[in-house]
Amino acid sequence: MAADERVGNIAVILVEPSRPENVGAAARAMKTMGLERLIVVGTDCWRSGKARALAVGAGAILEAVEEYADLAEAVSGMRTVVVTTVRRRRRARPVFPVEAVAPHLLGVAEHGPVGVVFGREEWGLTTAELLFGDWWATIPMATAYPSLNLAQSVMLVCHEIARAAAGPLPRYPWIPAEKSERKRILDHAARVLIRAGLSPTPDLDGYLMVLGRIFDRALIEERDIKVLHGIFNQMNIYMNRHTGNGAA
Repeated sequence: MAADERVGNIAVILVEPSRPENVGAAARAMKTMGLERLIVVGTDCWRSGKARALAVGAGAILEAVEEYADLAEAVSGMRTVVVTTVRRRRRARPVFPVEAVAPHLLGVAEHGPVGVVFGREEWGLTTAELLFGDWWATIPMATAYPSLNLAQSVMLVCHEIARAAAGPLPRYPWIPAEKSERKRILDHAARVLIRAGLSPTPDLDGYLMVLGRIFDRALIEERDIKVLHGIFNQMNIYMNRHTGNGAA
């Protein structure tokens, strides 16, 4: 697949932007760097004339905006997702500079849609939203108190994507499963493991965060998920025979 086709599979996802001007300026930044697909989550502020006023030359991107009620719905069909954060290091995931992540995003884009998620202007993404990311990326800055507005962040990330597209890209010979399928197997695993007596420390959410991180790092494919469903189904069959309880 040609590099421009891979770029065409990348969606920029804005979560609850509060200012229509920022959406318009982000669309203009995308257009400048060759990206076309814009998704907006949780708001219709992009419909404002203020957004169009700043989307100079990128009106077609605003016309084609996809709107979703929440991030889970927006990324459900993605093969992989990058979330952006200003935090240098998080316990839940390692955080990489965006230039290190961009080639991998393009590599997976050979197989279908992928996304880059940007948080709210004031306070970014929630922890739950960050966990939708297979990679966590940050824009390196020479300050202890980094501050970029939304459109600037979109421009810098899109620039790194365009730059990476011009060079050699990593190959992913397997097709990663969609995010919705990975979420489904994680839920299945939780039900079966709890039924089997798992009592994770300190809590189930923390345990599932770690298990989800394993799935995300592996970018498991659809046949892997079928195998895992089969294993958990077999565990249920075994427990049914020995406990008489219904399946999970």
